[in-house]
Amino acid sequence: MTSDSIPQMTPGYRLHPTQDVVLIPEGVLELSGPSRDILLEVDGKRTVREIVHHLAAKYEGADENEMLDDVVALLGRLAERGVLQG
Repeated sequence: MTSDSIPQMTPGYRLHPTQDVVLIPEGVLELSGPSRDILLEVDGKRTVREIVHHLAAKYEGADENEMLDDVVALLGRLAERGVLQG
């Protein structure tokens, strides 16, 4: 996953509508920290950089470059687990 990737949820995986979990074929994957907010922005249309730019506007005082590194790392881990494509 890079800043120019366009992530999307893998078919069969979805974010629970109210809880901090991703529903996966094997059960659930618990989310922590801002992971849910990040995944809510994943729509299969925007790049990771665009997602981070939008999130940075929501979190006043956030360093967009640091946030980009963190989001790329998180989305990369989720892609390795099969949750995301892109």
